[in-house]
Amino acid sequence: MEPVFAPGVPVGVRRLYEHRPELFVAQDAPRPKRQTSWSVAPGNTFGTLLVWIAVCVGGWILALIIMAATLPTAVAAWGAVALAGVAALATGGILVKSAVEDRGHKSVRIQHGKYLLPEDFDDPAARLLRRAQRAVKTVLEATVTRRGLLDDVQNELVLPEQLWDIAQVLREQTVLRARQQDIARGMATAELDAVLGPQRRALALSVDAIKHKVDLLDRYADRVRSADAALRAEAALDDGDRYIELLARTEPVGDTSVVQGFTDEASALKDTLTRSINAARDAGRTLALPE
Repeated sequence: MEPVFAPGVPVGVRRLYEHRPELFVAQDAPRPKRQTSWSVAPGNTFGTLLVWIAVCVGGWILALIIMAATLPTAVAAWGAVALAGVAALATGGILVKSAVEDRGHKSVRIQHGKYLLPEDFDDPAARLLRRAQRAVKTVLEATVTRRGLLDDVQNELVLPEQLWDIAQVLREQTVLRARQQDIARGMATAELDAVLGPQRRALALSVDAIKHKVDLLDRYADRVRSADAALRAEAALDDGDRYIELLARTEPVGDTSVVQGFTDEASALKDTLTRSINAARDAGRTLALPE
């Protein structure tokens, strides 16, 4: 299962998860603190800086000796000043870098709370979320979507919002389910049942509602798959003329029934494609965001 990001999270942060997933923290973990080389490993950073300064000073002295022995005095003096300036700039750059927060850590810290990781969900919630993610991926990657045949449904806007809303509810269900289990571990009493009973019913109603939303997403994905299949079949009809020509070159008798079959199939397929697109649009409109 992949993480779920809020619609406003930048693409760069989403891609960061693919390369550095260890930077991301679960929803119930504290917001990551600002991290720099000084805050994470001050001893190592200070030691590295001392080594760098020693190398710069030693290298500058060695260069000064060589230039004094091989170059005119004025040239050697200006060369020493230039080398000292370069070393000072490099040292300043290292100091700034060690004091600046890593871009990856900063992105994760700023966006904390706007993403949910696989470990944020228990098994029942994870199963529903996987279904929703598969359905959304199917729709967004479909040929009919890429060609703009479903533009009026606004998939690029609606589906990420729907997925994020579903993920947030599933996360809350996970938390409440775990809390109910913890509370119910002790001795059962009438008072406990009186409190947990309504809470369990409320949780069950929420689960059923989310299942219904995921079912709608699945239905939409199925309609889009059907429209895609019809679109591929229509594309295959473009080869019909080549088959007719092939028959004309290899079948002297000229059986017209096959050619007529191509024509009839083309007409029927256009109707099928139109119905499939309309069915997909109707299913997509059931997911439309409220005005």
